[in-house]
Amino acid sequence: MTDAVIMCNLRPNQLEHHAALRAAHRLGLKVLLLTDQKADVAPSLLAEQIRVPTYDIAQLVAAGRDLARRYKVAGVVTWSDRDVLGTAELARALGLPGLSPEAAPAFRNKHLTRTALSAIPEYLPRFARVTSLAELERAAEHVGTPAVLKPTGAAGSIGIFEIHGPGDLRPAFDELVAYTRPEVHPIFATSTGELILEEFLTGSEHSVEGYVHEGRITLAGITDKTTLAPFHTETRHVFPSALPDTARATIARMAGAVIRELGLTDGVFHLECKWDGERSRLVEVAARVGGDHITSHLVPLATGESFYENALRVATGRPPVSATAPALAAGVQKFLAPHAGTFRRFDGLCEATAVPGLEHLVVDARPGAVVRVPPEHYMEYALGAALVRSGTPAEVTAALDTLQSLVRPVVEP
Repeated sequence: MTDAVIMCNLRPNQLEHHAALRAAHRLGLKVLLLTDQKADVAPSLLAEQIRVPTYDIAQLVAAGRDLARRYKVAGVVTWSDRDVLGTAELARALGLPGLSPEAAPAFRNKHLTRTALSAIPEYLPRFARVTSLAELERAAEHVGTPAVLKPTGAAGSIGIFEIHGPGDLRPAFDELVAYTRPEVHPIFATSTGELILEEFLTGSEHSVEGYVHEGRITLAGITDKTTLAPFHTETRHVFPSALPDTARATIARMAGAVIRELGLTDGVFHLECKWDGERSRLVEVAARVGGDHITSHLVPLATGESFYENALRVATGRPPVSATAPALAAGVQKFLAPHAGTFRRFDGLCEATAVPGLEHLVVDARPGAVVRVPPEHYMEYALGAALVRSGTPAEVTAALDTLQSLVRPVVEP
């Protein structure tokens, strides 16, 4: 009987979720999909698809057990934060490799992450958990300013507010308490109204992508990130990092220490950090692949190494396979709505196709779609993206600069 892998939902972007399905196909794995919403994919890439409310962990585990009675299930995997807790419980129930249910909460709650890392405080900013305005005011005295206020249980850079003085506290608190409710998004069901205030970290921003097999950590590499103030929306990623060797080695040591301390022994991780020229400190860490096409496309475009294949290898109890080809570089530029309104079109797409190194142009919004922007909404204003591959990070950055100048989202107020 052919081995099968249970996937708990797919990435929301078609380019990314097809990469996951094709990776399973290349490894000879049947795909069993547990999903909230029916996925529109080629039938040949799925052995079975079951609708189940995956935020309900009991129902998710029950559906997974049913599949395990009918298929030879070798692994369980999630591609996003939302299913980290449920996937951990399902892997335990089926006796498969994966993040333990005991370790999983620290990968889904930023306050639990920091308290679990108390043995390595040199990698942490000052922080405090906040559930009321009075707590926030006391926390500001401890943390100081500038600071950042954000939800403990969010994902994808949702809800990040800069705090520069006492006058910023109440407006940010009111916005976030209104937003971090399960009726706004079910991801907040286990952290309703729970926020964290932490020291504003200076320096460049990066992510670390890697795997863990039977406790052994393997890094796929480090990504350079660009964010947009004031909400720290991620707008660009370049892989591999252009940082000096010494900086990358320091970041790698920090990543290894964090992953070991948090107890991830089998799985993948996406860790975000800041580098200030002397030391690296943690922003957040997730027990899933990196989004924004980082692991689906940038890593394989630059290295020839399929991060998704390695994620599936680790999930099915096998070690990852490292790349052997000479490294190139790859990057992604996101195209954001300039303001709220109705999306009409992209101008400049034809000119963009002539940019050297262009691999993909991605359109995520349909003409006529209503667009909201932060702080009203954080997930609607990324309208598309461009992916580039070239010989060096500098060449990739130059190409992304050109694409950013050419491609213009047209949004009518």
